[in-house]
Amino acid sequence: MSSSPDLVSVITSLGRHTTWSLDSMTPIAADVGHPQGLTAHGDDWLVSTVLPSSRRGLVLRIDTSGAVVQTLDVTDGDRFHPGGIHSSGPDDNLWIPVAEYRPFSTSTVIELNADLEVVSRFPMNDHLGAICDLGDGTLFAVSWGSRSLYRLSREGVVLDHRTNPSHVIDYQDLQVIGPGIVLASGVADMTIAGTAVQMGGVAVLDMEDLRIVHEVPITAAMPSGRSITYNGFCVDTRHAAIKYQCLVDDSVAAIGHWSAT
Repeated sequence: MSSSPDLVSVITSLGRHTTWSLDSMTPIAADVGHPQGLTAHGDDWLVSTVLPSSRRGLVLRIDTSGAVVQTLDVTDGDRFHPGGIHSSGPDDNLWIPVAEYRPFSTSTVIELNADLEVVSRFPMNDHLGAICDLGDGTLFAVSWGSRSLYRLSREGVVLDHRTNPSHVIDYQDLQVIGPGIVLASGVADMTIAGTAVQMGGVAVLDMEDLRIVHEVPITAAMPSGRSITYNGFCVDTRHAAIKYQCLVDDSVAAIGHWSAT
């Protein structure tokens, strides 16, 4: 999926008064578990998800009708919590972190080819919550709660490690939207005056120095009430406008297609 040259500037123009509209929904014709990541992969979607009761981590390929057409089990012993993912196109490999279901633990990072076959893997001494291939021979990853930001080689060597200076949201999923530019989507659960509040948002990061160049809250929610940034997302980069797709609900779920104006 090629990227629009205007997409980065459009995303960085988003503000707290941006209006979000739900254009359509694609119901998923299967139990999706507790989804973590969503990415376009040609005409299909790929979803990373965890089944906490059975301690299994899966990657699902879902077609445009919402049918699950392929399932891959990526469980690695005590590591069964897959994280956020990003695919640049139908012929590109996919990287997925599979971690223990607790912070400050360990992960196995798995590389899959376009047919979802395992190509390589490496261990990581942290819980990685999301990862993406930057297309320059390196990877970008975030820890549980996105408190740590990592630049990694494809063999797992840590090339850069920064503490996330922002506490606005915890990044749940990632997408490369331009050369050296990553869009992170996520939520923050807070209690204000005794009331539980969930705030969604996105952040744009420059990979040269792992710097946040723009972040903005998003108040839109799926019909279930969950923020559209609660878990998996992807932006359709074929448009010079925001076409935001999300999969945030457990078990019985749908991919929501949103527009920003």
